[in-house]
Amino acid sequence: MQVPPTHVRLAPLAWATALLPLVTMHVCYLLSASEQLIPWCLPWFEGCSSISRASRSGTAYFVFKGMMLPACVLMVLFWLGNRYWLHQQGVAPRVWWWLGMGSAVLLALYTVVLGHIGETFHLLRRIGVTGFFGLTYLAQLGLSSSLRQGLWPRWGQRLLMLCGFTLLVGIASVILGAIWPEWYDTMEDGFEWSLAVLINVHSLLVAWLWQRSGFAMRFSLRH
Repeated sequence: MQVPPTHVRLAPLAWATALLPLVTMHVCYLLSASEQLIPWCLPWFEGCSSISRASRSGTAYFVFKGMMLPACVLMVLFWLGNRYWLHQQGVAPRVWWWLGMGSAVLLALYTVVLGHIGETFHLLRRIGVTGFFGLTYLAQLGLSSSLRQGLWPRWGQRLLMLCGFTLLVGIASVILGAIWPEWYDTMEDGFEWSLAVLINVHSLLVAWLWQRSGFAMRFSLRH
């Protein structure tokens, strides 16, 4: 006897993957600012504090680790889900989804060592945050390109445009750091916040597409 299959929609997984990091870093900023550990400002535009500084001490230290580690697990599932989502659209995804899963591991490394003092921990943080941003960008670029071959070609093009804008922001930060270092030193953290938000906006749009497409997983049992 076969039990009727149960379908579980996966859009909530994608929404949680996109929203949890976004909410976490802003909650940590508000907590640290309210505890007078960092100044009040609009961090995306004024660059008064890095994400690391806002999350490595006080109450925010525990909130960041407690929320970001589950977020890393969700990211692994999210990128694995994107692979099957594209398979349902008749598209064979390539190596980019592995890059997305790898970026989640690097973010977990960064989260674990954040707040610890020493050259080794500093190096691990740099590896974690740089690898996370780099691999996530490449994974999002691959996903966006693959979507143009599936059922969402227009949205694939729009997501590629978003990736292009994200790349421009990153290039602008490098150029400004070279030609105007005095101003860049005051805005470096603002670029970090902006890039983090743009990465999460991409994930939010993908979550919306998961929901619109009715992406679901089927479970069944036999007696």
